Amino acid sequence: MTRLLNLIALFVIISLCCKAQLPLDQQRYYDSLTTILSQTSSDSVKAKANYGLIYYWVPRDTAKARQCLDEARRRSKRYPFLHAISYAHEGYLYYSSDIDRSDAAFATADSLLNSFTSREAYQARANVWINRAAIRQRKDDDRGYINIILNKAIPYALKAGDSAIVASQYVGIGTAFMNLEQYDKAEPYFDRAIQIFRSTHAQASRLVAALNRAGENYTYLKKYDEAKKTVAAVKTLLAPYPESELYAVHYMVEGLCYQHDQQYTLAETSFNKGIAAAKGPNKDYVIQELLFYKVKALLANRKYEPARQILLELSNDEEVMELGSSRLEVYEGLAESYAGLDQMKPAYKWMKQARHLSDSLHESDVTNDINELEMKYQRAESQKEIITLKAKNEQAALSAKNSRLYILLLASTALLLLIVAAFALLYYRSNRKLLVQKERSHQQELKEIEQQQRLQFGQAVLQGEEQERRRLARDLHDGLGGMLAAVKLNLSGQVATIAAEQGGELRKTIGQLDDAVTELRRIAHNMMPANLLKFGLQTALKDLSESLITDTLKIDFQSYGVEPSMPEQTQIHIYRIVQELLANAVRHAGASNIILQCSQDGDTFLITQEDNGKGFDIVVNGKGIGLSNIRNRVGFLRGTMDITSVMNEGTTINIALHVGQ
Repeated sequence: MTRLLNLIALFVIISLCCKAQLPLDQQRYYDSLTTILSQTSSDSVKAKANYGLIYYWVPRDTAKARQCLDEARRRSKRYPFLHAISYAHEGYLYYSSDIDRSDAAFATADSLLNSFTSREAYQARANVWINRAAIRQRKDDDRGYINIILNKAIPYALKAGDSAIVASQYVGIGTAFMNLEQYDKAEPYFDRAIQIFRSTHAQASRLVAALNRAGENYTYLKKYDEAKKTVAAVKTLLAPYPESELYAVHYMVEGLCYQHDQQYTLAETSFNKGIAAAKGPNKDYVIQELLFYKVKALLANRKYEPARQILLELSNDEEVMELGSSRLEVYEGLAESYAGLDQMKPAYKWMKQARHLSDSLHESDVTNDINELEMKYQRAESQKEIITLKAKNEQAALSAKNSRLYILLLASTALLLLIVAAFALLYYRSNRKLLVQKERSHQQELKEIEQQQRLQFGQAVLQGEEQERRRLARDLHDGLGGMLAAVKLNLSGQVATIAAEQGGELRKTIGQLDDAVTELRRIAHNMMPANLLKFGLQTALKDLSESLITDTLKIDFQSYGVEPSMPEQTQIHIYRIVQELLANAVRHAGASNIILQCSQDGDTFLITQEDNGKGFDIVVNGKGIGLSNIRNRVGFLRGTMDITSVMNEGTTINIALHVGQ
């Protein structure tokens, strides 16, 4: 549900970034545009006024918004630039109702604007790419969104000298990182945007949108004092505009702050105000999000019956129940509500459904992984049998041929004793050389076949190991984590029903359960790091290095030219190699300073690690499990590894891997 609300916020940001920005005083904005239309006869001015009215009418009446677009386009025929930006406004008009048509209109606008080099044209192109980036995010492509903002929208905004657009894009990038649950990375982008809006005295609507997003991000970072400051600032800015739709997110952040302070009644009131303030084309989604937060406040305040009623209404909403995470939240909330009402039978029923849903979200993936591994094993066994049978046939054929040659030699010797004997001797020697040559060739072929079989078997083992890591990580997080959560729920429901002295011990037990859940998530993350799958190899290696740095250990990580397009399996192998290298340097070498370099040149990936540890004897200690695992993965990627180690002076390891398709 967090991701859903972030997409809604992006939609608001988009509307504020367009050429005709909608201020907080919307009625005054509408009156000024209609006045312009009634007092001018200029086609270009009327076209611009109609473009501005599109943003007023879209959340109110899309038919009137379409009429404004048609009228503006009719009056723009003699003005190429105004005609080009008409497609940008058309893209905004269809953004909520037809995303593909919207994207096509924005693409047409960018193509037509390519021939203009004015400041206004660069502003328009920046806005076009902002909207196209938002469409990528609606299609669940956060990396595509960030790439377009950084490489298209912001460069055009800088060419136009429009710091307000740049600041708005910082808000968008921060929101994208919130979607990826990288709240610490989102924070500096929000801070930079707010600083620019304040220094340039930008429209209040832009500053309010940025403060709202920053406040929500602070709640995820548990920086509630900072979140409360943004709530106070937004309240001051919005005070003159009681009808603004930006109140919805404002009240949501305010409610989250009250909830953290355990003022659940005030939190409930704020969420109700947010629901009442929700407007525009995204009204339903905003209300759904606020209802989920309201349920949490009600449950925390032990108002189980109102919470149950809201959850039952949400369970009948098809849009809510389409999303697996939303269904899971509804099921778990109903379980807690019924448990609070001492109706344990339905509570158990809903908790069972929640656990079943959590398991089913990845059950099919696990089954497919196991079947695929089994098929690969069966193919390997069949291939081995074919090779063995072929070798036996060749050996039988060779034996038969030798027998015939011996019979021929004996018959020839009987007829022409001297001449044939000499000829047979020469022929025999020649044939022996040929047989030796064939035997050597045959042995070489067998060795190559054996190496290929070992490589295929190693590949199946490594892939099976990674798949098992993923399965165990999901099982630990979703299965055992869900069970611990259920135990915590049952214990929490019993706190109020027992004596105070016993309740203290029970709360201590609940705290220990929280610590166990945290440790469980850390173990699951180490087994299959989420940042490798989300952000790619370079970011994952950087995070791995930083996680090992202590007061007594310094790690200098350097990366050059690492391609994000490498196959996921290849990235996992490289990550495991580096993980094992660092572990050996820390655990066995006792190093205090490690230099790790990773670079890519085409299809070649290079890893160099140097440490100042105690070193080791490569001949004696070079066959450990850790180094064997590294060699297996290096061999799988058709690579080479060179180790140089001097006792009490450190170790240098150079690895070259083939990472081509």
